[in-house]
Amino acid sequence: MCGRQVPYAMTSYRPEKVTCPACREHAHRQYLRFADQAERLSRMPGVNISSDQAARSAEWHRDLARRFSG
Repeated sequence: MCGRQVPYAMTSYRPEKVTCPACREHAHRQYLRFADQAERLSRMPGVNISSDQAARSAEWHRDLARRFSG
């Protein structure tokens, strides 16, 4: 994600396995942004997503963000 090619950096879909600090920070910010978007989406008229679904999605994304920041 950061564009740097470093032999010891490791990326993964599992936050705990990502070793690149820049990639971890990028993922942290993106997942927080996705959480905010899910909450905003549920408040838009005509959208077929319930507030409960949006809240679960937002919490899931915030949990991932926390895992990338730790």
